[in-house]
Amino acid sequence: MANMDATQVTVGAASATGAIYVAPKDTALPTNATTELGEDFKLLGFTSDAGVTISESSSDDTIKAWEGRTTVYTVKTEYTESVSFTPIQCNEDVAELTWGADAVTVDETTGAICAMHHGQTMEPVVAVIETTPREGIVKRYCMTTQLTERGDITMDGTQVDGRQLTFNNIADANGKTMYEYTAFISSGE
Repeated sequence: MANMDATQVTVGAASATGAIYVAPKDTALPTNATTELGEDFKLLGFTSDAGVTISESSSDDTIKAWEGRTTVYTVKTEYTESVSFTPIQCNEDVAELTWGADAVTVDETTGAICAMHHGQTMEPVVAVIETTPREGIVKRYCMTTQLTERGDITMDGTQVDGRQLTFNNIADANGKTMYEYTAFISSGE
């Protein structure tokens, strides 16, 4: 039985040293909140102050008995989990996440980026969302995910040129769409 412990209350605040990392789809995900990420994981840079939204949706079918038309069982027919955020830093990694590596070129001399827009299906990636909601707590949300929607960009001189990206999480062999790890770290570590 859990006790009431305010030190275990968390808020989804980003780590000041990085928050969203991506890697190629076959990269091994961490299995806890404290293991350092491998070199295949790329930090995307700044994300808008709207943060990250994790959404779940499901559909059910009810089975009714003939007698009284009473529901006797409910079957889950659909479940989806998605992640949305707006990267606001213009860099090669964000461009490749948004459009795919084959649609992005970088001039080696100037560093200028060219992203070629298209409507093709995007390759899945592995993602880690890291938060440090308060001192002594680290959380990592890990999943294999696929870009399904690119939001609008408003160029009115008052907003950054980031666009909201929405990803649908892909279930693993165990039917899991996300792993959420939380670690409570003592100040002595």
